[in-house]
Amino acid sequence: MGELAAVANAIVWALTGVLTKGVGKNVKPAHIVAAQVWIGLAFLLTVGFVLGQTDALINVEFRSAMFLAGGALVNTAGSLVFWLALSRGTVSTVYPTTQSIFISVSVLAGWLFLDDTPQVGVIGGAALIIGGVILLNLKPAVDPEESDSPSDVADGSTVRRPKPARKFKGDFVGIGLGITTSFLWAGGFLSTVVGLEDTPPVAAATIRNLVPAVLFVGVAIFFPTQRITRVFKGNEVRLVAGAFMFALSALTFVIALDNAPPSVVVVLVNTSPMWAVVFATIVLRERLGRYALGGALLSMAGIFVTLAFR
Repeated sequence: MGELAAVANAIVWALTGVLTKGVGKNVKPAHIVAAQVWIGLAFLLTVGFVLGQTDALINVEFRSAMFLAGGALVNTAGSLVFWLALSRGTVSTVYPTTQSIFISVSVLAGWLFLDDTPQVGVIGGAALIIGGVILLNLKPAVDPEESDSPSDVADGSTVRRPKPARKFKGDFVGIGLGITTSFLWAGGFLSTVVGLEDTPPVAAATIRNLVPAVLFVGVAIFFPTQRITRVFKGNEVRLVAGAFMFALSALTFVIALDNAPPSVVVVLVNTSPMWAVVFATIVLRERLGRYALGGALLSMAGIFVTLAFR
């Protein structure tokens, strides 16, 4: 069940990105995150009430609550740094750097601190998925259509321009921030694993959502331009749908951790870029390039190896 929940988490998280992609240009990341945590918290509280787990949320052990809250706080900080990294660097460098290091650090830390020895399938699957993430975000700095194309010169003759070298853009500041994000996310991941030891999944997901929800109340008070009321009209369908997906993602994540080894979970949830490419191709009619296709195939192979040989 844990493995299926981890794959479901990757799928739901990818759908979250696809649903929020079409929001208006005036919608900032802070607006999206605020909608996700507030609406998501309401959804999780409702789920807990329907399932009769309200008492479990109220009576959660202090130690577990602190680890879950701390993990949520660190994870939120990582997300904010990640947005900053994307603003300073390119997606094709920041995203694969962040995801790859996050997988590696989380698996290693789980082995060292949680006695979660990674099996052969986990290591092989992680390697394939890291390769897939890199390919999914890899784009040449030059337009392939510009290579080897004829060009007219002044005397009327036609010459063929030499094929430009394929160089890939990079940004050391963006990559550095991406690395910082990886370690923050890994810390939040480990803290969540510890907090889940004595906490039911629904209560754990609610606590992890409660911390950023409270934080963004302060953001809304001190930074009026970040209030979602300013951008909600006209974007309500996508913001609400994305928030529900976000809540489901939080829930499937803790269910996965509660039923499967952390190393397996961290590998499988990081197939979300592959699912994002699939859904973007189907829903948004985006063109699937050869790098994205190769990355998706590698990630699929990583899922198979992780599940079959762990």
